Amino acid sequence: MTDINKVIEEAWHHDALAAILPFESWERLTGESAGAFAAFCAFRDFGPDRNIRKAVETAEGDEKKRGKKYRLWRGWAAAFRWRERAADYDSYLDKLKQAELRKTIEEQGKVHRAVTGKMLRVVEKKLDLMDPADLAQGTVTEWVSTAIRAEREAAGLVTGKDKPEGPVDKNGQITFLPDFEGL
Repeated sequence: MTDINKVIEEAWHHDALAAILPFESWERLTGESAGAFAAFCAFRDFGPDRNIRKAVETAEGDEKKRGKKYRLWRGWAAAFRWRERAADYDSYLDKLKQAELRKTIEEQGKVHRAVTGKMLRVVEKKLDLMDPADLAQGTVTEWVSTAIRAEREAAGLVTGKDKPEGPVDKNGQITFLPDFEGL
C-alpha cells in the first residue's frame, strides 16, 4: 500500500472522521452492526408514532420470524439508544423544515415589498397629476386612512384584521370612541 493510500484509509477511519466532521446521533454508531443500523433506520423512519413492534411488522413479512426479530431489535434499541437518536433526528428534520419555511416567507416578503413599492410609485405619479381641488373630502380621508393602515401593516404594527381606532363614515366624519377624552 502506498503512503497516500494509507493516509486516506486512516483519514476515513471513524475516529478520524469524528474529529473532522460533526457527528449526529442518528448516524451509525461505533460498534453498531450494519444489521442493527438498518433496523434503527427502519425504526427511525417510521415517524412520530414509531415503536419497535410496528417497525418489525413493516420490515418482516414472515409472521413467525417477527417475535425473534422483535426481541433482537428490542436489545439493539436499548443498547444503541434508538428512542433518543430518533428524537434527535425528528428535531433535526423539524429544524430543516423551519429553515425552509423561514426562507420561503422571506422570499415572499421580498416579492410583496417589490410589488407594493411598484404600486406606490404608480399611485405617487397619479397623485402628482391630480388637482387636489377635484378630490372630495371623503376620498381624501379614505386615502389617508388606507395609507396609514398600509404603512402600519408593512411595519408589522397591526394586521389587516385590526380595526382603526375610530370608525370613519362615508362622509369622512370620524366618530370618536365613547371613552375618548381629547387632548
